Amino acid sequence: MKRVRLPLPDAKWLSPFQPQRSDPDLRPVPLGFLAIIAVGTALLLLPFSHLPGRPLHWINAFFLATSATCVNGLSPINVAETLSGFGQGVLLALVQAGGLGIITASLALVMLSGERLSLAHEGAVTATIGRLQRARPAELFRFSCLVIALMEAAGATSLYWRLQTQNPAADPLGLIWQAVFYSVNAFCNAGFSIFPEGLARWRGDAALLGIVDLLVIAGGIGLLSLVNLRYYYFWRRDPRRRGRITLQTRLTVVVSALLIAAGTVATLLFEWGHTLAGQPWAQKLSWAAFHSVMTRTGGFNVVDVGQMHPATLLSSLVLMFIGGSPGSMAGGIKTVTVAILFCTARAALLRQETVQVFGRRIAPRMSGIALMIALLGLTVAATGIGALMLTELGQPSSAARGNWLGLAFEAVSAFGTVGLSTGVTGLLTISGKLVVIALIFTGRVGPLMLAVYLARPVKPWHVRYPEEDVALG
Repeated sequence: MKRVRLPLPDAKWLSPFQPQRSDPDLRPVPLGFLAIIAVGTALLLLPFSHLPGRPLHWINAFFLATSATCVNGLSPINVAETLSGFGQGVLLALVQAGGLGIITASLALVMLSGERLSLAHEGAVTATIGRLQRARPAELFRFSCLVIALMEAAGATSLYWRLQTQNPAADPLGLIWQAVFYSVNAFCNAGFSIFPEGLARWRGDAALLGIVDLLVIAGGIGLLSLVNLRYYYFWRRDPRRRGRITLQTRLTVVVSALLIAAGTVATLLFEWGHTLAGQPWAQKLSWAAFHSVMTRTGGFNVVDVGQMHPATLLSSLVLMFIGGSPGSMAGGIKTVTVAILFCTARAALLRQETVQVFGRRIAPRMSGIALMIALLGLTVAATGIGALMLTELGQPSSAARGNWLGLAFEAVSAFGTVGLSTGVTGLLTISGKLVVIALIFTGRVGPLMLAVYLARPVKPWHVRYPEEDVALG
């Protein structure tokens, strides 16, 4: 008897029984951050959250809660002179909640609800943190929490050891609080300080500054890149047992190193006879490297940023706009975006048909996404600068560092979730503070929402239009 091969049923008949890739829901991202900000604002307004005789205005509490939740670091008040111990604890909790990021927060909510991760959720996670072989969402959540806990614990231990060595007679509980506060703030790239003078108190200790540098770099390099580097055994001769460094990790490490080096050189060049004048060369190198690292959304400072040379501020604007790496605590348009843009421009200059880097080919779609992210970032930053120029016209904040440079620095620092300021933040009007709050929220939540949005499947085009060239340049 001859066998007859039956045709497979059409896909539309199987669709009710197969998992569908639905569009990701964007609402939980901003609503979750807004809920944390609202709770933080309410807690900071409590009477025992600030010191006696130091009332906290609602706009400053709202500003501070937004800045902490979005791990920015800008503050319209002096935290050490305004907030009590409870208020500083609230601030630290907000920083930690924001530092965990939308990756671990969304995964935790999904798993705690007992629901299975849908394809849309998995696509959103992949788009947000990048690709790594055999990295499932549940495993990613455990890895993320473990890495964050280990890094912050190691940082706190190192800071406490150094502080205790330098101040053996100091109160141990006070040193523990300082170590924990600055470790969490450094790894989460927040930049808040519980010292009235900020980290300028530690400016003479290169070891303490170096620990903070390493924490900020680790927090801004991306969790999956850290995991990838953790399981790359470079000392093994057999490539099969050594492991593989992904393209994203390579781009992240190389671009981050180049930007830190470029920022250090620029700071040394422009500040050698300015804010670094009269210091030993080793101190100059330490402070210049510290400033370069902090512009990558760290936010701490050991010299007065408002006194820096305009050329230094301009180079810092570029570094703040670029920010850190994908899937990290940092903000900005991200290092991988800049790398893809550079490689795309290089391919066009060399008349190459494909974009290649490190022996890998970049999909044309990624070049388009990188260009879109850069243009959106420029648009938001330029809009914020213009809005601040309108709200602060004729106000003391507009004259703090020239008519536009200080406001431009403030806007880019807010959008890039950096936290550095030329002294403008405390002088802003209520309207100006609302503009900066909007920039902080957009700079933190906007890229996350965009990543979730881009996780949707690509819509196929059934019509191909004729190709035609246009003139450029």
